[in-house]
Amino acid sequence: MPPKKKVDLPEHVRAAVLSEVSLDYEAAAAAEERSKIRIFLATEQGLSTYELAERLGVSQAVVSKWSRQGKEAWEARESARGSQSGEDPVRPGEPVPLG
Repeated sequence: MPPKKKVDLPEHVRAAVLSEVSLDYEAAAAAEERSKIRIFLATEQGLSTYELAERLGVSQAVVSKWSRQGKEAWEARESARGSQSGEDPVRPGEPVPLG
């Protein structure tokens, strides 16, 4: 494969592009965390890892891993929530949307 050709951008354009990439990454990471919290909440509401795996098109091991990570994120949010007021984007009383 031939080497990629570097595009020379003005510094202000380069800074803007890098800023956008950073914002996109942060938004994607936040969305992934919210999804894992929703999976954890779904298991807490009685959905099995098998059912979630079937609906999401992933293995049960992946659902278990995401649920554990979601539990950790949920607990971190709950502890932070005690020190802050405001609306949490994940509301446990609402149905959990699945893919």
